[in-house]
Amino acid sequence: MSLLKSFALSRSQILVLSALWISLLPNLATLQRFIESPSTTGGVAHVAFVSTGWLLLFALTLFFLSLLGLLFPGRSIKVWCAIAIIVASVLGYYSFFLGTLFDKTMFANILGTHPAETLELIGVRMLSWIALVGILPALFVAACPMKASNSWLGETGRSAALLVLPVLAAVVAVFPQFQSFASAGRNKSITFHTVAPINLVAAAVSHVATQRASSIVRDPVGVDAKIRYELEKPRLVVFVLGETARAQNQALNGYSRPTNERMIAEHVINFPYTESCGTATAISVPCIFSGFTREEFSLSKAAGRETLIDVIHRTGMKTLWRDNDGGCKGVCDRGAIVEELTDSDDPRFCTENGNCFDAILLDGLEERLKNEKKDIFVVLHIKGSHGPAYFKRYPKEFERFTPACQSNELSSCSSESLRNAYDNTIVYTDHILGEVVSMLKRLSPQFATSMLYASDHGESLGERGLYLHGLPYAVAPEEQTRVPMLAWFSPEFLALECWSEGCVRRQSQPGKKHDHIYSTILGLLDISTDQYQPELDIFSGCERETDSPPKKTLTPIGAKTS
Repeated sequence: MSLLKSFALSRSQILVLSALWISLLPNLATLQRFIESPSTTGGVAHVAFVSTGWLLLFALTLFFLSLLGLLFPGRSIKVWCAIAIIVASVLGYYSFFLGTLFDKTMFANILGTHPAETLELIGVRMLSWIALVGILPALFVAACPMKASNSWLGETGRSAALLVLPVLAAVVAVFPQFQSFASAGRNKSITFHTVAPINLVAAAVSHVATQRASSIVRDPVGVDAKIRYELEKPRLVVFVLGETARAQNQALNGYSRPTNERMIAEHVINFPYTESCGTATAISVPCIFSGFTREEFSLSKAAGRETLIDVIHRTGMKTLWRDNDGGCKGVCDRGAIVEELTDSDDPRFCTENGNCFDAILLDGLEERLKNEKKDIFVVLHIKGSHGPAYFKRYPKEFERFTPACQSNELSSCSSESLRNAYDNTIVYTDHILGEVVSMLKRLSPQFATSMLYASDHGESLGERGLYLHGLPYAVAPEEQTRVPMLAWFSPEFLALECWSEGCVRRQSQPGKKHDHIYSTILGLLDISTDQYQPELDIFSGCERETDSPPKKTLTPIGAKTS
């Protein structure tokens, strides 16, 4: 304790030292972006640019801590500085080692992550980093004696000065190099999303604003919804909502490995390199079911209106939602029968609580559907390829590609073993989709069956030093924004709907987006509503094909038959 007394610091010194530390190691990823930026010609100019970049980081951090100092006068600032250091170290770990940016999308994604998935992110290297970069310096700040202030007025004045002076210094330093910094911001994505812990605070504020907007009563949509026709058999449409599968690793898209053997054997209609609505589940799932295009979508707008599930429910059709991925992000809260299986402990499918293989979604499903007598829409929300513990997403017998990375610390695995583990998840998803198709074939005597599959977003596997997903869409690589999407129809479905198989197969071409899913599902279910946009229904023109005459007579609801 006597040793610590010799390090007694004033309140201002604690703020400055804390800001110095946070602007260095916890923000190493942002410093690296400045260093790697091609915004200068090199030499002395580049050294000046990087130094000014660090000064900007320091000024922003000191401004943030000084603002806390004004809000929390007295010795409590030591606690807040310690918390800021620890939080910045956690954020810094993910930014430096995994290339993660923390914006409101990532914040929503964190809140929506299942606890078991959160535990998978924790490893020895992460804990070591947090201990050395976060906890130890935080303990020093918390334990270091603070000199008594002579007056409240003087203390407040110094805090106010610390708010203003660093910002002025940064502005003066940045202004002569403005073009270089503007270029760095565009080319290296250096924004508030990269500065810890300010990024987390900004993301939290933005998320709270969005949540407040979501408390507004949802506006009804599709109030005119009705089923256009009754078929001779009830419709059974299964939508498999995937997780973290990227288009680049699909054999259907020309990938060199056999990752889609069952889907290729089923001659599915493939939509190569479909454009996702977001780079995180918390964005893509609400977007898909909102009826908005990606350009129109925002979480606040979607929170204020009903979803596709509400429209379907309004027709009297049943929706069954089975989930193995931590929930439906609010889109199935009304109008659906929801079966949450993420926390199951069924030993047939689950290796640990919160980690169940996707086969659990099919358990007992066929027997249940045999009891249905009317049209039904089924959503299977799979865990798919969710990282970072890819090796936990599939049973051992599906480990086709070896050696497979057995760690959740992705950057510690070789690129080959990481790709092997990820590709094994794609193989297992292909198996699940194959089992769905087999079930639908067996149910074809009872239903007109069809399946649509799409992943919510993609994944980075170390390309350009990036891992996982969740980058802001504007700067996200195609590995995170291009996803697999495919469809399968039973012959009975095509016959009863009077669809030409030739027309259906001609839709297998690039250019599809998540934007198409909403109206395509309405089309598959033959739902008439003002929410339906034929230009966004992938198969909207196929029933008008003249080369395939109807094999069954369709009966409009309410029409009289002789």
